[in-house]
Amino acid sequence: TIIEKLSQYVDEGKLDAEFIIVESEHSALAGCMGAAWSGVRTFTATSSQGLLYMAENVFWSGYGRLPIVMPVVNRCLAPGWSIYQDLQDSMAFRDAGWIQIYTKNNQEVFDTILQAFKISEDKSIALPSMPCLDGFVISHTTAQVDLPSAEDSFNFVGEYSDPVIEVDTETPWIFGGLVGPEKFNKDRKDLMEAMERAKKKIVVMNKEFGEYFGRTYGNGLIEIYGDDVADLTIVSMGTIADEAQDAVDKLKEEGLSVNEMRVRTFRPFPEKDIVEFAKKNHKLLVI
Repeated sequence: TIIEKLSQYVDEGKLDAEFIIVESEHSALAGCMGAAWSGVRTFTATSSQGLLYMAENVFWSGYGRLPIVMPVVNRCLAPGWSIYQDLQDSMAFRDAGWIQIYTKNNQEVFDTILQAFKISEDKSIALPSMPCLDGFVISHTTAQVDLPSAEDSFNFVGEYSDPVIEVDTETPWIFGGLVGPEKFNKDRKDLMEAMERAKKKIVVMNKEFGEYFGRTYGNGLIEIYGDDVADLTIVSMGTIADEAQDAVDKLKEEGLSVNEMRVRTFRPFPEKDIVEFAKKNHKLLVI
């Protein structure tokens, strides 16, 4: 539905973009890779079996440091066929070099996509992003969303005027050819360091977005609900975080000491933030 709507907007002249019609998810991401190499802002979306179908190019674009933004609707993998929430599809690519941010509601999906462009297109990062949203709960239901104007959205994201990578047709070059162990290991080390730098960038983008639109999501990496210290901490990720917040409120009404920690960013994994918060609390309930 995401791509169908975008194609409609392009057809109606509401979106100034080049829409590439392809026959499969594998080709869809291949097209995005070519576009990213050409130095243009690139976007697609997928889910479940479609994500698996494009698996080869998920690794190519991740390890190739291409700043593609690709929302993933988290759904169960077949068989049997399901439209319901399961994180196994995106989790299968946790080490593919993609930034993964797991959203809790419709509003955060929109906000995170805007942030993802600025994160991925930072030359010190140069990694593709997966804003992840739960199947059915977000993808098949409606909710009220505060949509900023196209002008405000564009002003926040900015022009992609200094591409991370851009093919020069006058000086052709080869990408992805045979390399020795030293170069291979250096590339992977560079990727890991970029992923670590992405932590700070995500925090900065979360703060900047809050200043611009009035909404933030914790510190960008994790989000705390309730008191800073409690006897029991519910640890969540995705839409179940909203349910966990309701549980915190009800349990506090019963006199219990409870809070919640939502892991928003899974790649890069915010281990320091999680450990620092966990140290102050007594018991963790991971759901």
